[in-house]
Amino acid sequence: NCKPVVPFLLAFLLPLSFVGCAGPAVAPETAFLTRLNDNVNRLANNCPRDYCLNHWPDESELKLLDYWDCKAYAVAKAGRLMRDYGYSPERLEYVLVAGDPLRVTHAALLVDGRWVLDQGVRCDVCGLDSFTDGVKIVGRLRVTDLKWVTQVLKK
Repeated sequence: NCKPVVPFLLAFLLPLSFVGCAGPAVAPETAFLTRLNDNVNRLANNCPRDYCLNHWPDESELKLLDYWDCKAYAVAKAGRLMRDYGYSPERLEYVLVAGDPLRVTHAALLVDGRWVLDQGVRCDVCGLDSFTDGVKIVGRLRVTDLKWVTQVLKK
């Protein structure tokens, strides 16, 4: 009689049928950064061209802009992480990449030297290796140094 074997096989095989159906496990920090990134990406109109600003904006200037480009999004994300979530500025850098297929240098926010927060040009939230795949890092700047660099450039 095979009837007792069928429930046993179903109990054993049914969980195996779901292996591979779930997506990869998402670390809590990655999930948090993804939510924050999505929220900031919805705050403004995306620049209709490759770039809209000839300078790096101060966070206070963001409300006044009609369009945000990659620099504005990166500044807004850094500001939100520091102001609203207590991130130390030493954990945050701006990273710049260039090369085909990009037509201009592109900026994003780098968190803990590991996670890149972008607005979908290269990724949304991804590891630094994924973000830079096929392009070259042409600059990294600590968030705390931006104000100093922009003052020097204005002179």
